[in-house]
Amino acid sequence: MKTSLLALALLAGSFSFAQSWGLTGNSGTTPTNNFIGTTDDQDVVFKTNNTERMRIFGGPYVNGVVIGNQSAAGTPAGTRLELVSVQCSGCGASWAQQRDFVVKTREMRDLNFLMGNNNSEDPNTDTSTPNSSGVTRIRFSDAVHKNSLVIFNTGKVTIGTDQYDNDPNFMLYVRKGIKAEQIKVENPSVNGWADYVFKKDYKLRTLEEVEKHIQEKGHLPNIPSTAEVEKDGINLGEMDAKLLEKIEELTLYSIEQNKKLQNQSEKIEKLEKQLQQLLSDKK
Repeated sequence: MKTSLLALALLAGSFSFAQSWGLTGNSGTTPTNNFIGTTDDQDVVFKTNNTERMRIFGGPYVNGVVIGNQSAAGTPAGTRLELVSVQCSGCGASWAQQRDFVVKTREMRDLNFLMGNNNSEDPNTDTSTPNSSGVTRIRFSDAVHKNSLVIFNTGKVTIGTDQYDNDPNFMLYVRKGIKAEQIKVENPSVNGWADYVFKKDYKLRTLEEVEKHIQEKGHLPNIPSTAEVEKDGINLGEMDAKLLEKIEELTLYSIEQNKKLQNQSEKIEKLEKQLQQLLSDKK
């Protein structure tokens, strides 16, 4: 009889505790026994104004959370973001493997990350350097690499570093090398591509002038010196145009040299014929 009364009292106490779960905070709870959720394979839904705002999946993802209205899937109101801790290969995404974490958009046009303190909104905000008080950043890092990828509210992006300069013409800064299958440089030079060398009004230096410039300056005309490159680096597009300029100038020199050789060859051939004629007349 006492055992039955004790069990009844514990049951009543548990029921009373469940009914008295407070909305302003609770004390004396244990995570094992006291929680908000389900004990079966059902989703937990959070609503405001009777509209779903967030859902914790009961399956099949187990550790999946969706922000948005899952109940409105297939309608304009069904835009949502899923955060999934992958429990099996192919779960959450076709390429995902177990222990991956997948952030997935659903019925969404864009996924935007908006950072505050942008001086386009507040001109008085200091964003003059990457360390200024008005600069905010999204940083991707691990225990070893602090700055694997950093995106700044100034529009700058860095890889392998969190520092950049204030040159408005450059947006990406990489600490080490870049490997790529293709790189396309548009608007390669301030002065355009180097075909101006072939225009009739182009003043082609004589080889004597080029030789004098090399002797005095130690580098080709219109090509930066070693000291300039060490100080300022090079612009790939502009340098490609400058190198093409030299190639086209060499082509003009070669054409001119070829004309001289042809002219000399014709003169030699004419002299040889005259010589043969003289020798023939003596006989």
